[in-house]
Amino acid sequence: MNEYMIARTAYFDRLFVDALNNKTPQIVLLGAGYDSRAYRFAKSNHGTRIFELDIAPTQDRKKKCIKKARIAIPKHVTFVPINFNEESLKGVLEKAGYKNHQKTLFIWEGVSYYLEVESVDTTLEFVSHASHHESTIAFDYTISISEENINDYYGVKEFSQKMKEHHANEALMFSIDEGETESFLEQRGLKMIDHLDNKEIEKTLLLNENGSLIGQITGAFRFAMASPNNKS
Repeated sequence: MNEYMIARTAYFDRLFVDALNNKTPQIVLLGAGYDSRAYRFAKSNHGTRIFELDIAPTQDRKKKCIKKARIAIPKHVTFVPINFNEESLKGVLEKAGYKNHQKTLFIWEGVSYYLEVESVDTTLEFVSHASHHESTIAFDYTISISEENINDYYGVKEFSQKMKEHHANEALMFSIDEGETESFLEQRGLKMIDHLDNKEIEKTLLLNENGSLIGQITGAFRFAMASPNNKS
């Protein structure tokens, strides 16, 4: 997983910085956790409003960690407590000041596979119907893998075993069948604008200065980016 976490951080860092450089009005971090981008790249922010969404206990602890580290919370950061499986994303965000007529980058990192299918659908539906037509959502997800073909994907069997042993309370609930991502998104009112499978992630994000791979990622993970379809 180390290589995957390196690649994932690099991928979403690039998107975040590009959004700041392009002066995207809003960035929404769906399931922000201990994401530090709003603080690491604060000097590059020239007016982008950042909404950090997560459950209240996680946000409370994060604020304590930030305070302990003597890091000032930038004025453009808004903490938005939410339980994704129980609360309305639309209602919670709009109450926090989110403006659906403004172009927005939604970052959904390390979250989708822990959610019920209904919660995934609700999130994608929100992006499709309650955001500017040029908005984008970038997320990582896992493909569906059976016991019969699990050995065909690097590290997946070991990863699954470790999750059961050490993170039994973090069951992986959501996945998309290999090759079905584009149609999956289309059915939810979104058009896919970028997609990286495990090999493309490695070649794009895990090459050293000599052009050699620094390692392989767990084979079930994918990156995708989509935007609202048929909107003007």
